[in-house]
Amino acid sequence: MRLTKKNLTSYLLDKGFLDYESVISGKIQVSQMQSRNSIFKVHKKDKNGVFVKQLTNVDIQNSYLLQKDATSLYLIGNDPLYKKTATYLPEYYGYDTKLQVLVTEFLPNAKNLYELTVEQKKFSLEHAETMAEILSTFHFDIQSEIKENKPLQFYTRLIPWALQMHQKMEWPESQKIGMGATINNMVMENKKFQSMLKETAELWEATSLIHGDVKWLNFICTEKDGHTVTKLIDWEIADIGDPLWDVAGVLQSYLTGWVTSYENNLNYEKQLPGNEFMKLENSKPATKHFWESYTKKRGFSADESYKALIKSIKYTAARLIQTAFESNVNSPQLLPNSIRMLQLSYHLFENPEKTGEEVLGLK
Repeated sequence: MRLTKKNLTSYLLDKGFLDYESVISGKIQVSQMQSRNSIFKVHKKDKNGVFVKQLTNVDIQNSYLLQKDATSLYLIGNDPLYKKTATYLPEYYGYDTKLQVLVTEFLPNAKNLYELTVEQKKFSLEHAETMAEILSTFHFDIQSEIKENKPLQFYTRLIPWALQMHQKMEWPESQKIGMGATINNMVMENKKFQSMLKETAELWEATSLIHGDVKWLNFICTEKDGHTVTKLIDWEIADIGDPLWDVAGVLQSYLTGWVTSYENNLNYEKQLPGNEFMKLENSKPATKHFWESYTKKRGFSADESYKALIKSIKYTAARLIQTAFESNVNSPQLLPNSIRMLQLSYHLFENPEKTGEEVLGLK
């Protein structure tokens, strides 16, 4: 059964995700949007609503990703290990395996951190510290718990595909239409680039639960009782992996925000209207505050912090390649800003200490 605006209310009532009083009194409003999945937002008057995601293209890969999202939300919401983390996630309501439907809490009027950054025209130290706090709540070694914890056994512990782009990869036909695969070929054809990426992949240590797709877009904020509430959403890529991959996602967001703030052409002088504040010098206090907050919350020693920083910067370089690839999947020609991401990635790999200090302010 395909969910529509017409049958959604009946479905949610039948599953117990909506109460009859709200429906009869007319206190709900349903909106629908289409991405690669069918998305429904049920607004409740004066309350958090219901967020519904149903797969449009049901295949093994997409089904697994949705199930992983559901498993992660259930695990974090119910396991004492992640009691603190649960406060930073939307509440999990249920997962319908037959219809491939995930139902969670919907936060009205929420904006992601990219939207807030552009709106406020500044790099918030508060946001930086919040991201560090959220990541630190689930970034800890769980290798001893996995044998006794069935939800943790669900994860496959795969190394991210972006760290494997030093080798020839087979892309689905849908991703061969644009120029995404060309990014992979550009890395493959540069022997030094290829070697540096391979060496970085060998640093991978699967020790912790990770989100896997950390970026500004997946941190959403809303106001509640006069306070800002921040949630980390979209756990489809979650796995048992290296926690510094998530850290690199935050650092990469600052760099990508800067690169994409310029017009996507060969003139690297003119920033897009409203993005003039997106300068490296302006972002460095925030990246520095994020890093210092994160390492303090993790309890790193000076030596541990140094080693983690070098690895995080190299992971950031790999994530820039990933972003360049994803930006070109549906593009008929290579986007100049994506080429700049590759150039920045190369320099971060080649000299993580020097370039890390120059572009991130981390030393």
